[in-house]
Amino acid sequence: MARLLAALLVVAIAAPVRAEGSDPAVTALRRDASLKVRTQAAIVLGQRGSPEAVAALREAVAGDQAPAVRLAAVSALGRLMARGARLTLQAAAQADPEEAVRAAAGRALVALGPVSLTVEEAGGPFGPRLGAAVAAQLRERGLTVAEQGELKVRPKLVVATSEAGGRTTFEARASLAVIDGDGRIDLLETQARAAVNGAVAEARRGPYLQKVVDAAGKGLGDDLANKLGRR
Repeated sequence: MARLLAALLVVAIAAPVRAEGSDPAVTALRRDASLKVRTQAAIVLGQRGSPEAVAALREAVAGDQAPAVRLAAVSALGRLMARGARLTLQAAAQADPEEAVRAAAGRALVALGPVSLTVEEAGGPFGPRLGAAVAAQLRERGLTVAEQGELKVRPKLVVATSEAGGRTTFEARASLAVIDGDGRIDLLETQARAAVNGAVAEARRGPYLQKVVDAAGKGLGDDLANKLGRR
């Protein structure tokens, strides 16, 4: 009886998607209590490749407690060549507790090939400088920066100057929103500071602020390269 029930569930999740409803395999992967059913659902979704399938597979890689399900989901994303799932696969390759899952994610990333990134400009007078510093560091780390990249990199910058205790401090607080093909966002943040003795006239502060902006951009570029598996 148990085998018959399992067989019926497999047939159900493998059935064609109806236009008026959600994919039963997606529902099974997200909600079914059975390890075997969720694993089979991931395999089925690896044969379909709809946006809803890729989203559900990414969720399974990131959050399913069963290694077998995560492995099936990683393998499915690799089969689909789901470039929008690159960040999910990278995280699995680096941090999944199961060696088999890490290895499968690594193979999927190799199959996807090199990543390309588009670095947008941040607002404000120092925004273009931050974007240029990020792009330069990404290139230094061997990544491709292009006008139509697979990942969109959106920098944000706040600069500040303060005086206290006979010193002038210059600070750049910067962040990167990394947006993949599915519109999912990862956020990286950093800050850089420099201090000099005495007061600095407004007209002479530019070079100091440029230095902290450059440092922040280099740090963000390194952080993103590390996240993408560049050593």
